Amino acid sequence: MTTKRNTHTQEFVLNKDIVMDVPEIKVRYRRTSKVRFEGRLNSSLDIANFVRSTIKRGEIELQEQFFVIFVNRAYKLIGYYRHTVGGIDAVQVDPKLIFAVALKCLASGFIIAHNHPSGSSQPSQEDKQMTASLKNTARIMNIQLLDHIIVTDDNYFSFSDEDLLGIPEQVLSLEMQEFISKVETTLRNRDKQDKRKIEALAASHSITDRTEIKELTELAIVNAAREIAHSSQTIPEKYERIVQLYNDQIILSHRTSLSILLQQYSTPAPIAYLMGVFCGL
Repeated sequence: MTTKRNTHTQEFVLNKDIVMDVPEIKVRYRRTSKVRFEGRLNSSLDIANFVRSTIKRGEIELQEQFFVIFVNRAYKLIGYYRHTVGGIDAVQVDPKLIFAVALKCLASGFIIAHNHPSGSSQPSQEDKQMTASLKNTARIMNIQLLDHIIVTDDNYFSFSDEDLLGIPEQVLSLEMQEFISKVETTLRNRDKQDKRKIEALAASHSITDRTEIKELTELAIVNAAREIAHSSQTIPEKYERIVQLYNDQIILSHRTSLSILLQQYSTPAPIAYLMGVFCGL
């Protein structure tokens, strides 16, 4: 019996003389020599004014444009990137391009900004979802999303100023928002609630995690306190209502001096309001 050798078998030989046709990738970034803005970017107002100065005259109410401003570890300005220009009511955002530029210029932080041709500076649900997505992706790369500024011709909105870049790791689902809204309504009406009723209300919105229920309820209390603080009543009247809100808040666990202290969101509301008044905020 003889064995026939397979002459079609390919052999891979490692040899220093073999030339491999693999393209080399070089990373670089170029700074334009033309300086369009000579001010400082120390506040959300500074950023809003910078974005307005970068958009051509007459275009802020014509079509949406999306900008990314990058800073280094010392929060010094590296430069800005005009990401894309969209239509009259929407703009396409590609996270891959944003982070490609961020990594090229070795940014440690960035600010996103866009204009609303409609004249309304309020963020849409899509704006909130996109912001949360960019924030979470940036964290993986150890890059910080510092703010999202929405500008109009004569107004602006800052996510950072409004505490929309804080603790939540993701945009609240529709069920969570509806649950929070109903809890706020019970607080406004001073309807008596207890743990059983709140958990039943949460379950009707497919929310069953007890920690999540507590967090969302606390958020509803904060929203109610903020609503009172921004009402047109006098300072003493608003303070009394916030204290009343604190006394009416739903008890979700056995109350001890420690558990009250651990209610980090709602417990400081009356004191925080007085501090705000004292500081003229």
